[in-house]
Amino acid sequence: MNLVLIINERNNYARHLGATLISVLMNSKEKWNVKIIYSNLSDRSRGRIEGICCKFGSTVDFIKIDESILKNFKVGENTHLDIIVFGRLYIPEFLKDEKKAIYIDCDIIVEKPLENLYNSDFKGKSIITIPDGKKDQKSSLSRLGLSLSRNYFNAGVMVMDLEKIRENKKFIKTIEFSINPDRELQLNEQDALNIIFEDDFTLENVTWNYTHGNSEENNLNMDDISLIHYTGSIKPWDCRSTTPFKKNYWRYLNLTPWKGYSEENRSLKNILVRELVKFKLKTRKYRYIMKFRRKINE
Repeated sequence: MNLVLIINERNNYARHLGATLISVLMNSKEKWNVKIIYSNLSDRSRGRIEGICCKFGSTVDFIKIDESILKNFKVGENTHLDIIVFGRLYIPEFLKDEKKAIYIDCDIIVEKPLENLYNSDFKGKSIITIPDGKKDQKSSLSRLGLSLSRNYFNAGVMVMDLEKIRENKKFIKTIEFSINPDRELQLNEQDALNIIFEDDFTLENVTWNYTHGNSEENNLNMDDISLIHYTGSIKPWDCRSTTPFKKNYWRYLNLTPWKGYSEENRSLKNILVRELVKFKLKTRKYRYIMKFRRKINE
């Protein structure tokens, strides 16, 4: 089983990759062939990643990506993403001898055996994906001129039939679409993938891509969640984060050689702002519950 992760250590993501990786390996009953696609990675971080994989009986290969092939891509002006994210479009090429792989972002914590998702049925399609967590999917679909009867998927978790993708060249088409200067893609290659794979993807349960959006829409609780995806610009390692699953990230990070790190952007001001936001969220939830109870009693 092939697991692909992508990293650029310039943005300090090595330790976050470590937390993601150990969460996968600890909760798996199978051994993984881990593929790390990187543009910048220190020998120290590389050694730590090798140590994690060795501890759980998994193998690891490091695949260096030449950033010059990404020079024609562009990320949105108001985005937290790094140009390295476009590296996922080259996975079929980098893993040319493999038939299948799963890709996950490095802002993810996996709480259940990932092989359960890996072994899902493609149902004749090229990729298996998860619905995006946005409440208003119709706006994304409408913006891209896609049918409102389908789902907009999140590209942070994908199981790929690499043979089929190499045959239909849809990742190559996605690359060409993404670098077209006449295209305005609000969500970068995720938009492009949704367009190119319009009718060529199978959806899995939203429990495999927990975000705030899909948790509220589908009434998910802790026991339902298989994979936590910390989407957005404020991550669980940021002092300002209010996600209820912040502790999950820190629990796994502290099982890696990167244990002992403290929150980023920690200041009295940010702590006060965070607590104010949490208070507002609790108040809003309380008001909603009371309103619901009043309706029941009417």
